[in-house]
Amino acid sequence: MYTYDSFESLGAFTLLRPVFVTFMIISLLLFFVMLIPRFKNKFINGTAVISLSAISILVSSQLLFYSGIIVDEVGLGGDAVSTYIYLAIVGLSIINPYLFFTQRKEKNKRQDLFF
Repeated sequence: MYTYDSFESLGAFTLLRPVFVTFMIISLLLFFVMLIPRFKNKFINGTAVISLSAISILVSSQLLFYSGIIVDEVGLGGDAVSTYIYLAIVGLSIINPYLFFTQRKEKNKRQDLFF
C-alpha cells in the first residue's frame, strides 16, 4: 500500500519533528524578546506570555502523545530528539512567565524608590 520511508529515519518516527522545532523556535523567540527591554515593553504583556506558554505546552504534549500512538501502531521506534525538544519547550514555557513577572516586579520596585 504505502511505505514509511518518508516518516522514519534509522527506525525512528520523525514526521512530527518539524512541528516540535517550530514550537521550540517560538519559545526561544519569546524568551529573547523578554530579555530585550525595548521589545518587551512594545510587544509583550502578561496575558500573551502566559497564553503562548500554555499553548506551547498543550500542543507539544498532544504531539508527543499522538506520536507515541502512531509509533505503536506502525511499529517504529520513538524519536528521542523530539522528546528532548519537548522537554526544552516545557522548560522554556515555565521559565518565560516566571522571567516576565520577576522583571516586572523589579521594575515596579525601582519606580517606587523614585516616587
